[in-house]
Amino acid sequence: MLRRPDGSGRYFTVRASAHLQTFPDDMMFHGSWTETMQQLGNGVPCQQARIVASGVRDRL
Repeated sequence: MLRRPDGSGRYFTVRASAHLQTFPDDMMFHGSWTETMQQLGNGVPCQQARIVASGVRDRL
């Protein structure tokens, strides 16, 4: 949620939230806005997962 200078709020769209989490633009999400936002909030950002997996691979 973005807080505006006048005190009002603006919620992110599902697509904007997915973009912040580095999900690919062609990724499809199903469910209501609330369900999808909960899934995105519980998800691991794609770039972070890729970096961690690369580190594990390199150490093995």
